[in-house]
Amino acid sequence: MSNAHDEFTKIGFAKTFLLPALLIFLIPVISLFLFVYIQGHFDDLARDAFLREIQDDKSFTAEQKADAEELFKTVPVSRLITIPGNEDMLSSQAAFDFATFRWAIRLSFYSIIGGIVVFILSALCVVASLRSQWVQYVSLSVSWHVLRIYGAAQVLIQGVLLFALSYWITAFFFEIYIPKLIFIIGLLALVAIAAVIKSIFMKLPTQSFVEGAVIERNSSPALWQELSDICQKVDTELPDQVIAGIDDNFFVTEQSLTVGEEKYSGRSLFVSLSLLKQMNGKQADAVLAHEMAHFSGNDTLYSQKITPLLIRYNNYLQGLYEGGLSLPIFYFMNCFRALYEISLQGLSRKREFRADQIATEVTSPRDMAGALLKIIAYSSYRAKVEQEIFQKEEVLENANVSQEIEQGFDNYAENFLSNPDIAHLQTSHPFDTHPSLEDRMKAVGCSLESSDSQVMLSDRGDGQWFQKIEAAEQLEDEQWKKYEERFRAYHEETLPYRFLPETEDELAIVVKAFPEVQLEGKDGLLTIDHESIRLHSWDTPVRFSDIQECQMDEGKSLNFSSSSGTSRKINLKKFTDPQKVIEAVERYYSRYLAAKAYQEQTKQSETNRDE
Repeated sequence: MSNAHDEFTKIGFAKTFLLPALLIFLIPVISLFLFVYIQGHFDDLARDAFLREIQDDKSFTAEQKADAEELFKTVPVSRLITIPGNEDMLSSQAAFDFATFRWAIRLSFYSIIGGIVVFILSALCVVASLRSQWVQYVSLSVSWHVLRIYGAAQVLIQGVLLFALSYWITAFFFEIYIPKLIFIIGLLALVAIAAVIKSIFMKLPTQSFVEGAVIERNSSPALWQELSDICQKVDTELPDQVIAGIDDNFFVTEQSLTVGEEKYSGRSLFVSLSLLKQMNGKQADAVLAHEMAHFSGNDTLYSQKITPLLIRYNNYLQGLYEGGLSLPIFYFMNCFRALYEISLQGLSRKREFRADQIATEVTSPRDMAGALLKIIAYSSYRAKVEQEIFQKEEVLENANVSQEIEQGFDNYAENFLSNPDIAHLQTSHPFDTHPSLEDRMKAVGCSLESSDSQVMLSDRGDGQWFQKIEAAEQLEDEQWKKYEERFRAYHEETLPYRFLPETEDELAIVVKAFPEVQLEGKDGLLTIDHESIRLHSWDTPVRFSDIQECQMDEGKSLNFSSSSGTSRKINLKKFTDPQKVIEAVERYYSRYLAAKAYQEQTKQSETNRDE
């Protein structure tokens, strides 16, 4: 079964990334064959012309004619004119044409050979990156610089080749040339080059924002002392700061962070107040030993170095994708980004298993396994609670996420192991990926199927580490209030996009966010509300539910085609601010389309549940 899965994965990767990457050779290969063919044709024409001149030239002896004919029959004109002293053999136009062919062939050849060399070099770097974090960083750094230069060169070269092809394909095969086509191709090539240049010089984000509160050493000495003991066992230094928040994870990083209004650098540890309450002391010890092990293994150091490279790479990919004509180069670069992602995930798994093993040695396999179960169960339940609250189709007075989690988590935990997908669940993390729960449990010597797993999950935590944080209850409560208010506000913002109003309450929600808008024009008053558009000169309004098509014509008019076959037009020139009309129509009509799609999706989900 695993062999079949591996084969499917390899085939899927080849179809998704490898085959599209080969498109980078398409334009150079076509250009090479085409310009070799065209140059050969022009060589034949020039040779025949020279041979006729030789035959007609009475000043040549028979021997001189034979030598000249032999020269032109054995050496192409395109090569003869490159010999010093032969520059004036052809007219300036013919010489320019041959120079075009010569450089197009060279650029095509260099592009193909360069692609093969870079492909091999980058592949070797990817293979080498699997050895260690240091090699991974060095290979990624080298590959990034090579691929960046190569990608920019390819965009320029292929842009030039396409520009040349846009003239010569029509000129050679159809004996015409299309200035508009040449102009469009040239413009698109410049757009692609500009997009790549922009992506190269795009500024990197300098800060990552984390919600929480920094725990000072003098305010919570017991916590820092316990953390110091763990660091000694793991053989690493204390973090520079501890940040306590309500996210459903723990993590460490050496990236610069912004907490509130303050910026912090160095080694940071984030702890979840909500999770610490659910754990006993030994389970929390295991989690924090795991996090400190990332410091001792230099995991965070290399993440700090690699992350900017990946951001630059992704920015570059975005520039290539947006460049249009640079799409073949995008697919080539994206293939290696995907290969590096495999390498990154492979080493990330090794780092997690190493950290789990160290945490197990500092505490016990049971403590580490219990911590993993608690974290994933809590994260799963929190997501379930938030989804259920968010799906409520009414205005919320309060989004009591924390209260519902507190009241229902114990019951949820008792049945959590019956979840059929539990083995594949992972702990969340803002900077890294993690192996599945099943793999991590096996690695520490425990099994999900054992009865002890349910015991570990059902045991209530004593919150020892939570109690070591001064004013932890107040900190957690304040953060939950801010989070729940943002949650409630966002929920309320989405409600108007869910309803095609059928009740007074639904109508009130929609109208509050989308009140009637009136815009004065020369043809009279334009009125837009949540269900229709009305122009004073129209007999009847155009209901959004009747619109089949809405588009703008070259005369700057909005045209609406309805399902009944009638059409309406809004002449934007009749309004002092046409853009305001466009934005209003787009906003209100988009709301209707979103609500329609939501209602259809809801009905489909209900049908699937009934089946």
